[in-house]
Amino acid sequence: MFILVENVSFTYLANTPFAVQALQGVSLTISRGESVAILGRTGCGKSTLVQHLNGLLVPQEGRVVVDGVDTRVRGAALKEIRQKVGLVFQYPEDQMFEETVFREVAFAPRNMGVEGEELEARVRWAMEAVGLNYEALKDKSPFELSGGQMRRVAIASILSMKPEVLVLDEPTAGLDPQGRTALLERLQDLRRQWGLTVVLVSHNVEDVARIAERVVVLERGRVVFDGPVRKFFACEHRMRQYGIIPSPLLQAAFLLRARGFEVDPPLTPLELYREIEEKVLARRRPCSVKV
Repeated sequence: MFILVENVSFTYLANTPFAVQALQGVSLTISRGESVAILGRTGCGKSTLVQHLNGLLVPQEGRVVVDGVDTRVRGAALKEIRQKVGLVFQYPEDQMFEETVFREVAFAPRNMGVEGEELEARVRWAMEAVGLNYEALKDKSPFELSGGQMRRVAIASILSMKPEVLVLDEPTAGLDPQGRTALLERLQDLRRQWGLTVVLVSHNVEDVARIAERVVVLERGRVVFDGPVRKFFACEHRMRQYGIIPSPLLQAAFLLRARGFEVDPPLTPLELYREIEEKVLARRRPCSVKV
């Protein structure tokens, strides 16, 4: 395993009248190359959990171990952990401040001591990895770009550190359908081409279906489900119990099930089409009659 979260608890404003317990005995593991989605209703502890994965927050109880390094140990190499586990916050474009796209993407590796041709090569690779034309955009202001392009610049600024794990907190929030599709396609490409480990926090079930293989669900700071994405999507009651609204594709499948058709939960429109073709329309076709 690459990341171990073991019995982690965390309380904001601990030992005050305003204390709020965000995590309670959370345990999970993440292996290299996995794609994991963290789901749950607002306030369940998702963002708090992912901030533990790269040492931005340190457990008050339990431990987090990243590539063999315990984040709670005094003198732990947290800087190295943050280079290995890149975290993209929600609406990351709001945190941009550099004058050009190049300088924005180069900021983190430059602070790591990377300079010259190696720095340029990293920036070019990171921009192209998220589908941005290096020559056309490197000298532009990030604030001249579309919302989808700005989001990709923000992700490129993390990729330029060459992390092994990319953690994204609501990466498609606020994007139009075209921008969302383009971003998700790039994330899929990064996994296929570079073996990048992806941890996705999202309320969007369609995003999860496209990116994740495994789902971890939090409820009131506790893990209440950890398993394959198809297994979680197979139960409408369980999804709604934890505040997860099924996508239109899943709602269609659940409606067909209620009417007696054994349709498996689809992850894509094509899967739903095939399920309907094989299990709904086939039952309605008249049988051939031999004379």
